[in-house]
Amino acid sequence: MAENKKEIKTYTIRFPPESTKALKEMSEEEGITNAELIRRAINFYQVKIEAKKKNKKIVLETEDGTREWVVV
Repeated sequence: MAENKKEIKTYTIRFPPESTKALKEMSEEEGITNAELIRRAINFYQVKIEAKKKNKKIVLETEDGTREWVVV
């Protein structure tokens, strides 16, 4: 296999019932698959880790300019 070729991995994850329900509700709300929702969650966590390394904070801002920090 070429060094620059991405290798896709497959994982089996077991979720408790309450997490399964939340996963289903969130994926339906977003109109995406469970797998895509998990990929996006991992991406968000990567952003969180990078922010922490750089002493930055993640902030939510409403349309009226109200801000609140996200603690994750």
